[in-house]
Amino acid sequence: MTIEQPAFGKRVREIRRAQGLSQGDLAGDDLSPSYVSLVENGRRIPGAKIARSIAERLGTTVEALSTTDQPADRLTQRLGLVGQLVAARASQLAGDWPAARRQLEAVVAQADGTDHDEVHWEARWELATVLGRLDAPAHHEAALRELLDDPVTRSAPVLHARVAIELAHLLRAAGRLSEAVRSAEDAVRVTAELEAGRPERAQARMALLCASVDSGEWSRADELGAQLRAEVAPLPAGELRAGALWAAAGAQYLRGDAAGALELLAEADALIASTDGMRLRLRLVRARTLLALAAGPMAEADALLERSRQAAALVDTPSVRSWLALVETAGALRHDDPEAAAAHAAAIDPEAAELSPLDRARALLHVARAHRAGHRPAEAEESFKAAAAGYERAGAFRLALETWRELSAGARAAEGPDPHAVLMP
Repeated sequence: MTIEQPAFGKRVREIRRAQGLSQGDLAGDDLSPSYVSLVENGRRIPGAKIARSIAERLGTTVEALSTTDQPADRLTQRLGLVGQLVAARASQLAGDWPAARRQLEAVVAQADGTDHDEVHWEARWELATVLGRLDAPAHHEAALRELLDDPVTRSAPVLHARVAIELAHLLRAAGRLSEAVRSAEDAVRVTAELEAGRPERAQARMALLCASVDSGEWSRADELGAQLRAEVAPLPAGELRAGALWAAAGAQYLRGDAAGALELLAEADALIASTDGMRLRLRLVRARTLLALAAGPMAEADALLERSRQAAALVDTPSVRSWLALVETAGALRHDDPEAAAAHAAAIDPEAAELSPLDRARALLHVARAHRAGHRPAEAEESFKAAAAGYERAGAFRLALETWRELSAGARAAEGPDPHAVLMP
C-alpha cells in the first residue's frame, strides 16, 4: 500500500495525542523520537516495516493511518478556517494590520480545541507577526513564548527555529541582549537537526552572531561568522544571503580586517539592491557609511555619506533624520571639522521613535565625541556617561566599557577597530 504524506503523519500525530503518548513512547527501542517527529510532520515516508510497527503501537492498521478521507463536517470546518486565514493574509498584504489582527484572533478562537492543529498553529504564528508590526512588543513576546511552549512547536525543529529566531530579534531590538543570545542559541541548537541548505540554519546563526556582537561577546564572533558564511553559501541571492554577509562583516571588522569587512558589505549591498526591503537597505547603507568613516579610504567614506543623504531623503521620519545627523557627525569628525560636527550632533535626537536602546546609546556616543572635538569637556563627559549607561541597560557591557575607557583616556585609541562603528542587521 502506498503511504501518502503528509496525511499519514497527521493521522499518526492525531491518534498518538488522543492516546496520551509522547513521541518517545511511540518510538520504542527501534526508532528515535526525532524520526517520529519527521514522520508526523510529513518530512519522512516510512518504509513498510516501520509503518506497520507504528500502526501496531497505536493499535490500528497502516491502511487506517493512510486514509485521506475526512468526515464532511470536519472538512467543511477546515475549509472555513483556511478561508479566514487567507483573508487575514490578504489584509497583511494590503498593510491593514488591525484587520489582520481581528481576523487571525477569530481563526485562533475557532480552531482552539479542534483537531486542526496545523491551522491553529499557523494562525497563532501569523498573529504574533502581526502584533510585531502593530508595535505591541509585550503582546508580541507573549504570543511567541506561548508558541514556543506548544507541543506542535517542540515536535518540529523548523517551527521551533522560526519562533526562537523571531523571539531573538524581538529581544535584541528591545535591548535585552543576554536573553536574545539565549533564544538564538536555542534556535541554533534545534536547526542542527535540519539538513544543510535550509534557510532556518542560516537565520539562526545570523541571529546568534548579531546578538553576540551587540552584547560584546566578540571572542566568539569570528567563529560564528565563519560558520554563517558556510551556511549561506548554497542559498540563492536575496535578503537572507545579504543579511548573512552583512553580519559576517561585523565579525570580520572586529577581528581587525576592515578591508575585508567593507568588501563583504559591498557584496551584501549589491545583493539587496534589487529587493523591496527599503528599511533593510537604509540600515545597510548606514552600516557601510559608519564602517567606511571609521576605517575606510576617505573617498569611499565620502561617497557612502552622500548615498546616506540620498537614502534619507526618501524616508523622512524622526529616526531617519537622527541617523543621518549621526553619520554626518561621524563624517565631520573624520574630516576634523569640529564646528560641523557640533552642528550635526545638535540634530541627533537619541529619543527618536524607532531607535533601539543600542542605537540610542550609539547616538549619545557620537554626541559626546562632537562635544569633545569642540572642546566642551563638561558636555562631553555628560554624554559619554549617558551613552555608557544606555549600553549597560541594554546588556552591551563591552561597549559600555569601551565608552568609559574613551572618556577616561580623553580620546579614542587610534589603533584597533572602533566597536561603536559596527551596525549589525
